[in-house]
Amino acid sequence: MPDGSEDLLRTNASGTLEVALAHTRAGAEAIRRGGGLFGATQFAAECEALRQWAEQAGCLRPFVEASRPADAFGYEHEVWFPQENGPNAQVIKATYGNCFGHLPDGCDATPVGYLERLVLCNEVLGDQITLLGIEECRPGVIRVVTAQPAIQGHPAEMEDIASFFLRAGFERRRWGRNVVWFRPTDSIVASDTHGGNVLRTDDGSLVAIDVPLMVWKPEMSPLLPA
Repeated sequence: MPDGSEDLLRTNASGTLEVALAHTRAGAEAIRRGGGLFGATQFAAECEALRQWAEQAGCLRPFVEASRPADAFGYEHEVWFPQENGPNAQVIKATYGNCFGHLPDGCDATPVGYLERLVLCNEVLGDQITLLGIEECRPGVIRVVTAQPAIQGHPAEMEDIASFFLRAGFERRRWGRNVVWFRPTDSIVASDTHGGNVLRTDDGSLVAIDVPLMVWKPEMSPLLPA
């Protein structure tokens, strides 16, 4: 493709997420303008735009991992652990059909919100998430399939998690009913920072995985002192 999607997919680069995000955002706008079945709602338009991009990029396909029972389940993903350990071992994750988790503001994520979140996880937390592709479960229902390095570790203690975010420039804030972490320098908000999403590795480092992130904007509800 002229935008370089095929090269990104061949190398399985994390940059594929940015390409998918840009095409989903632009494609959804075009679908909404055109109306019709998929143009009726923003959510449907984004799902169809992501599906169309994946089909054009050659990454709309079934996944072998999804053909066997998942090793673990979360609120947002089914998870498959690597069959063998090693420096290149990866965890495979697939969202549930047309379900893309949630964002720090408490809203359910659309495809655009979910892809933005993954991009931020790579940029802010260094998560090294890569987009493997999109699986169409049945007409109109898709799953986002990703991979990230397998982390050997155990849930971090809450005081260690607090130190981790404080050192990274975050401040504790209250957003509606939730307590979140907010970084004023770039308006990043992080939520669900519990031990299931922040691990202490065997060498003592803290690694954040699956932490919902988003950018706070002035038109959103205020962030108050926690």
